[in-house]
Amino acid sequence: MEYTHSEGPWVETAVQLVVRKPDLDPDLVSRALSLPPTSVRRPGNGHEGPASSQDGLWILQVHGRMPGGISDQLRTLLDLVEPHASALTRLAAQGHDIHVDLFGFVGRGATFVLPPEVVQRAAALRVPVTVTTSVSDR
Repeated sequence: MEYTHSEGPWVETAVQLVVRKPDLDPDLVSRALSLPPTSVRRPGNGHEGPASSQDGLWILQVHGRMPGGISDQLRTLLDLVEPHASALTRLAAQGHDIHVDLFGFVGRGATFVLPPEVVQRAAALRVPVTVTTSVSDR
């Protein structure tokens, strides 16, 4: 099954594995996955003070211009993460919220294509895949 939405290319794309938990221990996640994160947000208070507590985030991001765009970025992320699929399952069982996010700036006519083999590989991880866009009204 190929997923295609055809209008025009996404720009400034990124694909990331996101691990979230209110009491996240980023070092535990790094040890469990045997991978370093590209960014971490420790749990704690948000900018609005104690009433706005934020979950901790552990993120592994693939960002860069690749000939195949978001599809190649997802392949690269999967190459890194697939060997650690059982660790992802254990982290999820311990209450971590885990997903893969596909991000891009989109305008009128934005599109991306995920070939069947990439969709199958992502599905085999057994974590949700989300799509996040940033839209300009200019």
